[in-house]
Amino acid sequence: MAPFNPILIAALSLILATALAVHPAFADDDDDDDSKKDAPAPSPFGDISPAISADLNYITHIPPAERKILEDCSNRMTRKCGDEAVSGMLLKSNMSDECCTQLVRMGRKCHRHLTRLLIQYPDFRQNSGVIKETSDKVWSGCEDVAADPPASSD
Repeated sequence: MAPFNPILIAALSLILATALAVHPAFADDDDDDDSKKDAPAPSPFGDISPAISADLNYITHIPPAERKILEDCSNRMTRKCGDEAVSGMLLKSNMSDECCTQLVRMGRKCHRHLTRLLIQYPDFRQNSGVIKETSDKVWSGCEDVAADPPASSD
């Protein structure tokens, strides 16, 4: 299997972190004895949590053609900017000018594929409308940033 590239890793790591944060298995539960009764089946990926197993299952089921597009797109951004782009789409956080420029250089097609990757993730499907809207705002804002040349320091 080919290695994943930075933006794909950034997207999936944020997905994983978010999934872990909202997964019921990680809730602060004082009644530990009851939670042991409903222990999940062993993971096919070894001794890892069910949430991580589900994320790995999701990753491995990305169609090869889509994975190739995402990997090609990810070569156009740094990991830092990939993290910012995904955070911007999911958490409505701001992107730096540098990362906005990289996002626009990556291209609208790549941005759409990244957005599709995020909204197809099971934990985010119910928010697909919000993610699409936020993704469009991120893109528009970054297009404006990329169109404006940096001010001269002279």
